[in-house]
Amino acid sequence: MVTCKNCANVFTGKYCNQCGQSANVKRFSFGYFLKESFFSSLDIENGFFTTLWVLLVRPGRAIREYLEGRRVSLYVPAKFLVLFGAIATFLAVRYQLFTQGEYSASLPGLSAYLQSFFNYAEENTTVINLISIPAFALSTFLVFRRKGYNYTEHLILNIYITAMQLVMLILFFPLLEFAPSLHREIILCYTAITILYNAWAYIRFFEIRKPKQLLQLLLVLLLAYLGQFVLNLVLYSLMVKIGVLHPDAFVSPDIKLHF
Repeated sequence: MVTCKNCANVFTGKYCNQCGQSANVKRFSFGYFLKESFFSSLDIENGFFTTLWVLLVRPGRAIREYLEGRRVSLYVPAKFLVLFGAIATFLAVRYQLFTQGEYSASLPGLSAYLQSFFNYAEENTTVINLISIPAFALSTFLVFRRKGYNYTEHLILNIYITAMQLVMLILFFPLLEFAPSLHREIILCYTAITILYNAWAYIRFFEIRKPKQLLQLLLVLLLAYLGQFVLNLVLYSLMVKIGVLHPDAFVSPDIKLHF
């Protein structure tokens, strides 16, 4: 006899006869996470739209319940991220959502190089978000390690949050398309909303109530955004070094960088 972790029904067999969840639900390790990501069923009718809704209205609680074993109501995190990452990337590339024409002039030396990186990051916002997930997961893992979640579980938390931020980007697309003169203001609004959503999801997931915990939250956000900046800058520098990218491509045509 098995007690279903999703609905508490007692049953025999491989799947719950009440909700359909597998009897073989384990705590996430990295290997188990990879197995679930690649070999779970891709059934959009069971969990896809529910995932969108619950991650919009109660992200922290929904993700915590998913990690605790209630897996039926949420879409598989990696596939959820890939789906919306692909849509957001297509829109960003196809309609040049983050390209502002000629790049602004840059200061000589290191400042010019950083300017080229910021322009690259603006043009590749979707990719930057995806690469940032390990940095955010490491930040929450280090600061909230006493909560008892392993790094893979923190990774899943931040995958869901990032996927929903990409959903928000897709929802902002009509504004970017039909009000191009307000492009910068719309992007600033989008950025502010995603940061607030990120903080709210952490508050609900880690059940933050005390002033000390709020300070921990601020520390997490500081470490996360600093960490993702360093991680993306290092990867950008490596791509420049091996010739995949060149910083000249991301600065004003009248200013060239030489290293």
